[in-house]
Amino acid sequence: MIKSMDVLKMPLKLSEAVYGNLLEKNYNKALSLGNRYSFINSNIFPLLNKEEQDLFMGFQDVCKKLLKEVNVDDAYEILPKLGEHYMLQRMNTYDGVVGSCKRQLLLNMAVNGMAPEVDMAMTASSILVGNSLYHNPDRNDIQEKALKEIYRGTKVGGIGITEPEHGSDAVNMKTTAKIAENGDITYNGTKIYTTNGAVADYFSTYGVTDISNPRRTMMLTLFKRDDPGLSTERLHIPAAHGVGIAKVNYDNITVTKDRMIAPPGEGYKRLFRGLTPERFAITTGTLGGVWHALATGTIYTQLRHQFGKPLFKYQGISHVLSDTYSELSAYTAFAMQIADFYDKKVGEKIHRGETPNAMDEATVAILAAQGKYLTTRMSHRATYEIVQLMGGRGAIDEPGSNNIINRGENISRLMEVLGGHRNIQRMIIEMGLKASTSMAIGSNIKKAKREQGKVEQNITQLVMARAEKMLSEEAQFLPDDEKANLSNAVNKLKAAVETNNKIEMAAYARVLPKVLSKAGKAVYKAKKAQ
Repeated sequence: MIKSMDVLKMPLKLSEAVYGNLLEKNYNKALSLGNRYSFINSNIFPLLNKEEQDLFMGFQDVCKKLLKEVNVDDAYEILPKLGEHYMLQRMNTYDGVVGSCKRQLLLNMAVNGMAPEVDMAMTASSILVGNSLYHNPDRNDIQEKALKEIYRGTKVGGIGITEPEHGSDAVNMKTTAKIAENGDITYNGTKIYTTNGAVADYFSTYGVTDISNPRRTMMLTLFKRDDPGLSTERLHIPAAHGVGIAKVNYDNITVTKDRMIAPPGEGYKRLFRGLTPERFAITTGTLGGVWHALATGTIYTQLRHQFGKPLFKYQGISHVLSDTYSELSAYTAFAMQIADFYDKKVGEKIHRGETPNAMDEATVAILAAQGKYLTTRMSHRATYEIVQLMGGRGAIDEPGSNNIINRGENISRLMEVLGGHRNIQRMIIEMGLKASTSMAIGSNIKKAKREQGKVEQNITQLVMARAEKMLSEEAQFLPDDEKANLSNAVNKLKAAVETNNKIEMAAYARVLPKVLSKAGKAVYKAKKAQ
């Protein structure tokens, strides 16, 4: 008989398990935000002038004061506090506060160390949505109010570009926009992976009035969360814990004409003009994340002892850090070069309400693509390696701890996708490669094309001769359908040559070898069967 004291207890629920802290006080103190900033400053300050150094230190002071108020489960709670210090963006001059790419770089590097989730959320709101409003020279009172609230952090913005079937191919979007006679705008469609979409107050969204001609009909419109027909669904993305990425539905949602940020056709230009500063902000936030990861790894491995000496004394450890250090320093210098170019050639003109030179915009777009591709590619690899150097402690995310490298590694997984997939950046870089040589070797390229054209023409003539010979000498071995196909291809190609129809010449020059090959197989089978 089982006594009451012997009754088995139910298994303990995971939710009832108590968390403990593994990071000792000495490690936690050494990894403080202030110490990480000190490490970064010693490497960044030589690249900055006195004004920029002071600005960077000011950003750091605010972040150190606000650190305890950060809620990693909700990146948005701290935004109004940052907004009070004009620290949600410093790319654009606004409200008497000077903006530039260099200032934005320093801001991202400071905030990322405080909380990478906050850096991601504020960049999506104040740079992506903020720029779409800021770059509108004709913004009205409604748009100005939205811009001010976003920059001050009292409201959050999310930008609507990506769609379920149109990620990298953002231009050919299917979200439709209709403009009524009175100017009212109606949207129908779905956007996904909208950063901040789960909580956003404002949505800066692209749509097209003609899906068959998106470039000339793309427009940009401002929506509010309480607009009838707008609904959001948060997406579960573990790597972005604390950031509300969402699917946003636009179901026959109608707004007044004063919500139009860019008219049809202008939206396409605005989309690509906005991608360059977006990619630059992603680059600088990524650099900030790696600098803080490197600081964490460098500090930790000098404190942690194994086999009687610090981990840093082992080359298997220090060489990994040294490689990251060298690569990161080079990319940081490159990012500052991009910032200077953008500020002088593009940003200053935008701030004055002028249109930048097209060549300058193209150049900085390629530079931004290079920067984003290189830094984001390096980021996940570098943070992962540093996590490994720290063993089990690198994988732990302890509430209130200064060891945030695990959270930084999670965020780094997304950076190659945000702002254009890495393969899109490669395509842009490829265009830069071609453009950089086209002027110098233009005549050589034309000559090579002419020579290649002659070779292809000779090949085509040989194929035609072989086809005609088969039709005359081996016709008895050809099935009727194969004979008809071959005869048709030869005649079509001849007609294209006689009329100098280059399009059909090229098409049938590709088709004829395939038809001839198939006919040749039929002749071979027929001869073998005899």
